[in-house]
Amino acid sequence: MSSYFNQTIPRRQSAKSWRCACATLLAATLVTLNACSGSESPSLVPSDAPTAAGAVSPATVTPSSAAAPPVAVSLKAETEDLEKRGLLPKLDRSASIAGPDENGNGVRDDIEAYILKLPLTPVQQRAALQKAKALQMTLTVELTDRVALQKVGDALMASTKCAAESYPDSASYFSGKFESMTANTHARARRYMEYNAARGGSSTSWPDGDTCEK
Repeated sequence: MSSYFNQTIPRRQSAKSWRCACATLLAATLVTLNACSGSESPSLVPSDAPTAAGAVSPATVTPSSAAAPPVAVSLKAETEDLEKRGLLPKLDRSASIAGPDENGNGVRDDIEAYILKLPLTPVQQRAALQKAKALQMTLTVELTDRVALQKVGDALMASTKCAAESYPDSASYFSGKFESMTANTHARARRYMEYNAARGGSSTSWPDGDTCEK
């Protein structure tokens, strides 16, 4: 799903592939995050990621006279249940694309609260916040401003390198998780897809030196 790893994004995409990509991302946001990822690190992956023993299985539908509820409704209800039980972080689902950021540090408040609760060292915590901030920029950048788009791409790449050096065993897991948390509503997921489309034909190189924000 990410476009910020070191690769060139094709400018032209068929309408069919674009619709499929949007549908895939929008469906993924209903689950909120990749709780079943197999790349977790036992040292840093938090306990909120369900394990084989603690995972919640979808409700079994039995024949009845009543029509089965829509899949989207079932997934939404399951997500809300997981949040209530503390297995998923409770995320902001307001109509705002950017969401709340009361302290103005560029990280959505609910995502910041989640990161601050993780068992991370101060260095790892700053790296996680940097990644979340860079992802948040994809939702607010002006899509017609090529210079601004490149800056966001560079920020994403810098945060990726910082994460890889700060918590190498869990960088991929957390990057995917923060990405899902950032694009957690239909509107935000659509805006994130529009950012990726706007970056079509561009590329970002792996940066040199220390890219972690202090």
